[in-house]
Amino acid sequence: MLFSFIVPVYNTSKYLDKCMESLLCQKGADFEILLIDDGSTDNSGELCDSYAKQYPDIVRVIHKENEGLLLTRRRGFKEAKGDWFICIDSDDYANTDLLKKVVETINQYHPDMVMYNFKYVNDSGETSKSRLKIKDESIYEGENKQFIYAHRLLTEDINNMWSKALKQDIVDVDTEYSGFGIRNMCEDALQVLPLFAKAQKIVYLSSPLYYYRKGQDSITASRSYESWLSSKSCFLQTEKYLDIWNVADKLRQRFYTHNLEYLSNFLRWAYVQTAHQMPKSFNTIIQEIRIHPAFTRCMKMYNKNYAGTRYLKFSVPIIMKKVQKGNAKGLKSYFAFESKLLKR
Repeated sequence: MLFSFIVPVYNTSKYLDKCMESLLCQKGADFEILLIDDGSTDNSGELCDSYAKQYPDIVRVIHKENEGLLLTRRRGFKEAKGDWFICIDSDDYANTDLLKKVVETINQYHPDMVMYNFKYVNDSGETSKSRLKIKDESIYEGENKQFIYAHRLLTEDINNMWSKALKQDIVDVDTEYSGFGIRNMCEDALQVLPLFAKAQKIVYLSSPLYYYRKGQDSITASRSYESWLSSKSCFLQTEKYLDIWNVADKLRQRFYTHNLEYLSNFLRWAYVQTAHQMPKSFNTIIQEIRIHPAFTRCMKMYNKNYAGTRYLKFSVPIIMKKVQKGNAKGLKSYFAFESKLLKR
């Protein structure tokens, strides 16, 4: 078996050496490292070239114009030669046993996807555990995959492309993603949808085999209007998989309820932003949400019994009713009231 480590690179020269050191020491199978430079404006491109020159039999570099993380990763899938793909973000790094553990799992269980746990790491090198608490070597196939679907629909815990080894057969390298209007936000959540559908057997490893850099310098760390636009596109695509995955009514209601909670939190965030931080006014955003067909479906399927917290059970219906009426003034008043309560 040949493995392809697919590494999108954009202005991460500060972290690239650490990332490459963690990959070059991997053992257990033959591998290539594919570095896709997404039009970096720092010296990341030069660093990539230096690794290719030093390790010509292992490292390949592709330089391309800046298109964002989603299309850069897709380019990597197209160019990769491996039987298996492992995604690595260039500001993160891998456990030294990552490849070895994945190969052992493939040889034992013959899955189409291997998922693994991870740890958060900051720029000081301090690590912390993820929230994932799934039994080691859990196997998901047939009806058991509903567990995976539920996690994808209700949490962000297993959305990450970088926490998976993918058999080349389940990755449709020719799927066109440019029409989704997504660059960096929600790109993982979008791409895992067909992967979960096509993988007949998924095995999960509880060992933390990946280190995800959590901080302001992370290439995906941001919350912005772009995130909202991406989430709308991703939501519409995710909806289609409710039928493809044959999701039960209860889980559908939880999915729509969860998305209304996300929407209410986005509006809270938008409310406190200054004008130069948002390309559109708060009033305009409310009107966009109000007329969006997905909002109507979420309202229809909302079930307060599935609220994430007691406060959301109380607040979300209030917020959404004001959105339904296009009552921007009333919504601002409500958020101002919330702020006063929190300050007490």
